[in-house]
Amino acid sequence: MKFKISNMATKNALIEFTGIPLKHPELYKESYMITGKEETIVPIITQENQHEISFAIWGLLPENYNEDWLEFQNLVDTLTIKSDELKNSEFINKIKNINRCLILVTGFFTTYLKNGKTHQYFVSVKENQPFYLAGYYNKLNDGFLTFTLLLTPQNEAIKKYQNLTKYMPTIINSNDKNLWLSDDISIDEIEGFIPNSSCLPLNITQVKDSLEYS
Repeated sequence: MKFKISNMATKNALIEFTGIPLKHPELYKESYMITGKEETIVPIITQENQHEISFAIWGLLPENYNEDWLEFQNLVDTLTIKSDELKNSEFINKIKNINRCLILVTGFFTTYLKNGKTHQYFVSVKENQPFYLAGYYNKLNDGFLTFTLLLTPQNEAIKKYQNLTKYMPTIINSNDKNLWLSDDISIDEIEGFIPNSSCLPLNITQVKDSLEYS
């Protein structure tokens, strides 16, 4: 789950959903399965610039890092951060300019182990419309953005389709997006806000074997 998200929305669908333009529309490519195991660029909305859809590399990097992305990810997995580890994350606390962001997706993947076999499921919303996941981002010295997905304890709906972890991506309802991006909300307030954030009605379907590892 933690390594795979999806965004099959068209550029126009992203613009219509967010109400803001793409900063660099030429960077966007629709993709059914986006894997964090490869360096990839994902559309996000940042606290710093809430008037455009920006693009960021999945996997936080230190501001002054100038080596290969994969080398760093092999040393430290920064694709995700658990909500209950925010305060005590040594890596997060060392990043000077870390802020919150919204990651634009049309789905994410879960895995269920049963009878010695893994079964993968695709989680989306009605008609595969875009929705927001919570994350944290920073800006590198060269201007590139990098981000990490925020994980929270899985809800009852996800538990039925995932048993290799107890966490899931944090879904942010459109009504709560301004609160998540607000400069006025503290970490303590976030801890109270996240469990109560409205969860969208989800569609969960099994991924066919032919697509599972494509």
